[in-house]
Amino acid sequence: MTTPPSPPAPGAPQSLGVTLVITELVRPARVAEYEAWARELHGRLGQQPGFLGLHVLRGESGGLPEYVTLVRFATPGALAAWRESAAYRAALARLPEFTAGEVEYRESEGLEAWFDRPARPTPAPPLWKNVLVGFVGVYPLILLFTWLSRPLTQGWPWWAAILPSAFLATLFLNWPVLPLLSRLLRGWLYPRR
Repeated sequence: MTTPPSPPAPGAPQSLGVTLVITELVRPARVAEYEAWARELHGRLGQQPGFLGLHVLRGESGGLPEYVTLVRFATPGALAAWRESAAYRAALARLPEFTAGEVEYRESEGLEAWFDRPARPTPAPPLWKNVLVGFVGVYPLILLFTWLSRPLTQGWPWWAAILPSAFLATLFLNWPVLPLLSRLLRGWLYPRR
């Protein structure tokens, strides 16, 4: 049993959260059953302390349906508690019925999980590329939402006037903007050697 992490000391940097990235190749004949199994498992996540949300990316790899599930938790301790829970272990016992190979699990912190990795093993893009893609995604969103919220925020203090655009830009950056940009810029983020 893992002990939960102690709260950070005052002034210490706060965790950006942690994402469990699960990549599964599913047998074509079992897709409907797999999706029903996944919906049931995802429904249980809502009751798990520290769960922040999930997103499923569907695709194809080597002619097989591929599912990449991003499960986001507030802290590494919350993720560890989920992975050790009876509900998760029971669900995992059924997973081999649906999959056509080894399931890949990867944990990442912050926004790194949104940068879609290619199927071949490769290192993560350099930090400067991640920062540049994030900037390309967030700047137009900030401009748009600042312009749209201007009638609502006129007369507010400057620090309060940026809250609506900061919130909306963060929301749209996480989905759909970063997943879309990471697909469009895949060749640049993960160049062939």
